[in-house]
Amino acid sequence: MPNDNNQFMFNHPLVSMLLMLAASVPDPQGKLNSLGQAINSMRDAVNSINAGLETFHTQVVPMFMRQPEKK
Repeated sequence: MPNDNNQFMFNHPLVSMLLMLAASVPDPQGKLNSLGQAINSMRDAVNSINAGLETFHTQVVPMFMRQPEKK
């Protein structure tokens, strides 16, 4: 995923809404930390899934593409 869009992250209305909601609750710093942890967990999960799919495509798919040996 390219990082070129990170500079425009705060222009997205959902990000602004989430930050305003987090700031309006008791203990906003704790809520933002929890939100950051959830986002990092999701990022790690997506990276793991991506790595698994890449491994599958590089190691398993070629086995299925090989022609069976004739005896």
